[in-house]
Amino acid sequence: MTILQIKYFITVAKSLSFTKAAEQLFISQPALSRHIRNMEEELNIQLFVRTNSGIRLTPAGSALYLGMQNLYGNYIGLVEKAEKIQQGLSGFLRIGILDETNTADFLPQVYQALTRDYPNVDLRLQTGSFHFLTSELYSGKLDLVFNLQFEVQQKESIVYQYVSRSKDHIVMSRFHPLARKEHVTLSDVRSEPFVLISPEDNPESAPLILALCKEHGFVPKVHYAQTLGEQILWITAGMGVSILDSRSNLKLNPDLKFYEFESNWDPSLVVAWNQHNYNPLISVFVKALNEVMGLTGEDLHGLTLGN
Repeated sequence: MTILQIKYFITVAKSLSFTKAAEQLFISQPALSRHIRNMEEELNIQLFVRTNSGIRLTPAGSALYLGMQNLYGNYIGLVEKAEKIQQGLSGFLRIGILDETNTADFLPQVYQALTRDYPNVDLRLQTGSFHFLTSELYSGKLDLVFNLQFEVQQKESIVYQYVSRSKDHIVMSRFHPLARKEHVTLSDVRSEPFVLISPEDNPESAPLILALCKEHGFVPKVHYAQTLGEQILWITAGMGVSILDSRSNLKLNPDLKFYEFESNWDPSLVVAWNQHNYNPLISVFVKALNEVMGLTGEDLHGLTLGN
């Protein structure tokens, strides 16, 4: 028994006329009668009593009619819901944001644009570490993440687009003796302990910083923080210096000094997703993000064709 047969049966049962039902269904009366007869044979149930004065439902047909109305209505509702999700009109979008990353200048506007144009879209936001964002992206528990370019650029199947170009900074407490200087270079902090994120959380960050220090002729003493929150705590407590990008929320802290310098990696903020995640809301969100940020013609990076 097919959905089409159910539709035909419900239409005939409502009108109690093969002729009227056939007109509503835009098929011939003999074809409709044949469909109903096939349905009766398949179910081994007589659905209608046929007389010279017309047709009526049998008791079994009446019971089936009541149940199939609900079944067909549920089916149509599910199909419409699926179509809206496929078109990006409704559904869930789970977004991860790197801990302590400032998105206040654009995310509220993106949210307002989405809720205005797609009121049935439900955004789920959460923050997380480098490792958390990557693992959740691969597992499908997150659809999109805001992360740093150097963290995602080598990840297999991860596609990303630039959101804003960022610079790296040497960061220290404003009470640090060097904080009195107008400019601070990497060589100026060669004797200072460096507070870095652990390789377990981000295997890319520390090696990049240590390699740059080596290029400048020194190997710093390093304190490894297990989380970004711990790293920030140590920096604000004056327990060392660190390297952070200009999107860090710490840049808003008046008790810290940020000194821009040129690094060998790209700390820009990007939005990234797994190219094997087929949630249509990903493209809807990225489009809204681009409109809010005034981004036109931004390239997608990391896309593997044919996979």
